Amino acid sequence: MSTARDLLALLLLIAATVLGALWLPATWFHDHVVEREGFLAVTVPLAEDPAFQRTLSDSAVDKVLGEERVPGWIQDRLTPLAEEQAENLTGTDVYATMWAATMAELHGALFAPGASDLEVDLSPAIERILTPVEEHLPVTIPRPEETTVTLATIPDVPLLPVLSSVTPWAQWAGPAALVLLAAALLIAAHRRTMTALAGLGGILAGSAVWWLGAQIRTVVPDAVDQTAFLGPIVQVFEGRFETAMVPQGVILLGAGALVMSFGLVLIGLRRR
Repeated sequence: MSTARDLLALLLLIAATVLGALWLPATWFHDHVVEREGFLAVTVPLAEDPAFQRTLSDSAVDKVLGEERVPGWIQDRLTPLAEEQAENLTGTDVYATMWAATMAELHGALFAPGASDLEVDLSPAIERILTPVEEHLPVTIPRPEETTVTLATIPDVPLLPVLSSVTPWAQWAGPAALVLLAAALLIAAHRRTMTALAGLGGILAGSAVWWLGAQIRTVVPDAVDQTAFLGPIVQVFEGRFETAMVPQGVILLGAGALVMSFGLVLIGLRRR
């Protein structure tokens, strides 16, 4: 009878360990990637990054100057004026709104099935560039008929939709692990031994969290974090994930070590 109780308690401890290892990473992923507000809280401030600014402003200038709509005799005067206004664009509300809309589009594309193009409508930026430019030119510059450009192709990541359907329950993984741990200690016939094993489970869970945080850049496929435009954004998330998970993994590991030490002390006292 006691063997059956210990076996059941051990199974509960294994389940608690798995839930404990998943709890922190899954909760972070849900709050900062799956949730649109959390995703935008990370990506919207990236609008101040010069590399991203050049991507949008250069695209707008290319639209203004391209397609041979502008007469050749005015092209030489238009180009430096448009480039100057494009540099000023990045500090305007027009740019901030356009970037926020692009990031919202990116969030939807990440969880859509199949690969998809990340497109942005540059018409507000083009208008913002040309309006002051026309004050210095004797003609009205014709607007491009097509103002949408493709910034990047978002690869298909089948795991993301799966995770997005599971992670809303992540916040309950921690409490559930504690309930299973308490049940295991109550059921076990050899509670001192089970306490030591519970500590070992905490060490394993903490180690898993620490390893995932430290190795997240190798876990994420290169097709996601090494691509143009998308890659630098994903790398920002990787850095934040590492910053959050590594210390939390160490704390969980340390707590497990303390519990395991306590259990081993209890076992030693009983044998005396």
